[in-house]
Amino acid sequence: MANMKDVAKRAGVSVATVSNVMSGKKYVSPELKRVVLESIDALQYRPSKIARSLKIRKSFLVGLLVPDITNPYFAEIARGVESIALEHDYQMFLCNSDGRSYREEETLISFLGHGVDGVINVAPRMDEELLADLSNGMPMVILDRHLKIENPLIDVVYTNNFKGSAQLARHLLDKGHKRFACISGPKDVPSAVRRLQGFCSELEKDGIKGENLKIYFGGFKYEDGFKIMKQYILKLKIRPTAVFAGNDMMAWGAIEAAKQNGLKIPEDIAIAGFDNVLYSSLVIPSMTTVDQPKYEAGRTAMKLLLEKIIKKQHGEYVDTRKIELDSHLIVRESTQV
Repeated sequence: MANMKDVAKRAGVSVATVSNVMSGKKYVSPELKRVVLESIDALQYRPSKIARSLKIRKSFLVGLLVPDITNPYFAEIARGVESIALEHDYQMFLCNSDGRSYREEETLISFLGHGVDGVINVAPRMDEELLADLSNGMPMVILDRHLKIENPLIDVVYTNNFKGSAQLARHLLDKGHKRFACISGPKDVPSAVRRLQGFCSELEKDGIKGENLKIYFGGFKYEDGFKIMKQYILKLKIRPTAVFAGNDMMAWGAIEAAKQNGLKIPEDIAIAGFDNVLYSSLVIPSMTTVDQPKYEAGRTAMKLLLEKIIKKQHGEYVDTRKIELDSHLIVRESTQV
């Protein structure tokens, strides 16, 4: 394989000139640049990323840890992260924790062992102090979880989950609903808790609680929404007229269970979700949901991580940044009579 010296020899320039052409850090005349690029093409030279990383003490690798790679919500986040990573010549390790804290811990340790420059950790369930300890001096951005802990190497990006679910509750109240069921996400997921709190808080303003509000807990999967709807909600003596699922996956399952039971949506029962993933507009009927900027959240997280990596490399102090992204209600057929 050709190396930089071979390129320099063929182009009749110094190795430093070849390096400057490739890095773009210093000016090289257009004529010399053309000759160097022609030599690179002729020799099919490909610079060694390993050698580059050893020289500048950067691996150009970032770790991305998500709870469930089958959920389109996390896929959109990953696309946003990758779009910024590729612009800066970074590659991304994508790992799945299945929503288990011990898997999160194992993966973070693995990322450290592989020498990644930083990590984006999406909706972690780990204890905050353990999370901070495992960062071990490695820049990290926590996405979709609001941390109380202050750590200069950890930034936080999260959506206003409380506001989004409160908007949805108000929409259903305005439609005249008085009896509700909620299929919440897991109790140990902060974003799920905030969605449930926002929804219930808005209902309480209209005096709705107790027997008029049934709450169930699932695992954010399609099967959870289907099972809870079929085995519990639809068997209630007094059935709710509106159901809020903590994410679109569970809402989709709830919709299919209701349809299998011969119910019309939204005439017999209204169903809504949270996240606004791609298929939420494609299911029948199309799903009312709360939109959050998934792709932009990924891009924002990667930008913050890159800034932290650069500042750490230069020995500069970095503050903890906490960025809240907005959410908004999208009304579709599943609640719109």
